[in-house]
Amino acid sequence: MDRNSIIGLSLIFLILIGFAYFNQPSEDELRTLKAKQDAAVALAQREDSLAQAAEMVVAAATSIDTVKAETKLGSFAALATGNETFTEIENDQLKITLSNKGGKPYRVELKNYKAYNGSPLLMLDGDNNQFEFTFATRENKTISSSELFFTPKPSADGKSLSMVAQLGDNQYIEQKYSFGENENMLTYELILNGMNNVMAANSNYIDLNINQEIISQEKNAENEKRTSTIYYRFTDDEPSYLTETSDGKESLKTPVQWISFKQQYFNTTFISDKAFENAVVETQSKEGSSYVKKVFANITIPFAHQERETFAMNILYAPNHYKTLSKLNIELERIIPMGWGIFRWVNKYVVINVFYFLNQYISSFGIIILLLTLIIKTVLFPLVYRSYLSTAKMRVLKPEMDELKEKYGNDLSRIQQENMKLYRKAGVNPLGGCVPVLLQMPILIALFQFFPSAFELRQQSFLWAEDLSTYDSLIKLPFTVPYYGDHVSLFALLMTVSSLLFTHYNNQNTGAGLNAQMKWMSYLMPVIFLFVLNSYPAGLNYYYFLSNLVTIGQQLGIRRFVDEDKIHAQIQENKKKPAKKSMFEQRLEDMAKKRGIDPKQLKKK
Repeated sequence: MDRNSIIGLSLIFLILIGFAYFNQPSEDELRTLKAKQDAAVALAQREDSLAQAAEMVVAAATSIDTVKAETKLGSFAALATGNETFTEIENDQLKITLSNKGGKPYRVELKNYKAYNGSPLLMLDGDNNQFEFTFATRENKTISSSELFFTPKPSADGKSLSMVAQLGDNQYIEQKYSFGENENMLTYELILNGMNNVMAANSNYIDLNINQEIISQEKNAENEKRTSTIYYRFTDDEPSYLTETSDGKESLKTPVQWISFKQQYFNTTFISDKAFENAVVETQSKEGSSYVKKVFANITIPFAHQERETFAMNILYAPNHYKTLSKLNIELERIIPMGWGIFRWVNKYVVINVFYFLNQYISSFGIIILLLTLIIKTVLFPLVYRSYLSTAKMRVLKPEMDELKEKYGNDLSRIQQENMKLYRKAGVNPLGGCVPVLLQMPILIALFQFFPSAFELRQQSFLWAEDLSTYDSLIKLPFTVPYYGDHVSLFALLMTVSSLLFTHYNNQNTGAGLNAQMKWMSYLMPVIFLFVLNSYPAGLNYYYFLSNLVTIGQQLGIRRFVDEDKIHAQIQENKKKPAKKSMFEQRLEDMAKKRGIDPKQLKKK
């Protein structure tokens, strides 16, 4: 090392010593530093003490909870602690999320459908729904499955899942969920193994409690409420239901094949393998919420105190599709309102079959409704023709009827008698125009039931209507009109205008004429229906609009080919012939003869 290097290093050393000397802390700074170090040590010791205290509090709380659980649940207390987790199983139709707390369905999604706003269509969602069974034990405890944590054991293919609550060796409760051939069907099996030594000796049943809040799926929530309720079927009997318009409750004391939570276009149905021995069902309104109604079912499950006992049922989550439900052969399709008596027969054997036949070849439901209208009107054309002929005959007779009215003045009884004589001589039935109309009424009323219930129309668009299963809203009003609503339905307006045109045309061609009051009423009815049908499905109003147009067209065509002069000439010929006795008159004469009375003398009286 040379002299310059030694000098340089020496200077650096001296500088460092000087820097350290001049920057050493004072006595005050040393005391402050020591105080900070002591405070940090004290804080650390305090935090350790708090942590230990918190652990003691948690341990004490856990101990208290454990004591409470043991007091409440007895030997099931160990199953009452845990963290809630979720497991999914799914197929092409359903995605079902199950919770280990209670081992119950927590969320059910129909994968191929959407709610009206485009969100996933959920049949079940969250803790607001209940699926639990309760039973009594030998320890005089009431155990609810909703308080127990089950261990999920999914299958390798993800198609089934077992929820197991292990109480001891060969003592467990298992809830098994699996998919079958029907992809909308979930098979549920409750297995009780070794529970005969746990359950109370005098307890011969288990209660299965199912509560569900029906989620609103459709645009018209009010219509959903009017069509949502509980249906049920006693074994080998016709299905029945709780009223839709108010809260209801019913105790089902005889074996029940199935119980269905039915909403407007979907259902959740519990189908017993054998039969539910008895049950209690109830509905409650849910005002001002996203739920339509709350529905309850309490089902009694028998327990025979065997070493191993099972209870099985199927849970159907499905659309209210008539043909699909009818294939189950348990009359579940009856949850779809098709009317009663003859109206249901018309829908079941005529309308539905024609509708589904057309749907096999045509995808547009607007075109299908058009063709359905044309088919129905073609079938009914002979009745329309007879009705028009009867009206034409009455119109031809009107001058003579006016003469009788003028001749007998205010003697209404005599006018009626003379009119009846005129009808008999002319061979005219005054009710001839009414009977064909009455014969068409079953179809008219049947379709009034069919369209609001037709699942196929759901979310099907046509022209300006986004969804034929609900009202088309041409204009959204900033206010609500009583009995009308807060929107303007164009199809309802077209239906009303066409009805008014038909009424005007019909009034102009009524032979016997209408008084002012009847004419006013005939024009008022279409306006009343405007208020009634404004919130009804667009498909229904579209059908009525088409039906009115086709009827007007048919009558215009008939009028072109019917010669009223020939009808008048035929009536005059009929008047020359002896009047035919009606069946009623003939029966009166036959009865008089049997009693030895001269029919001629009877007529004189």
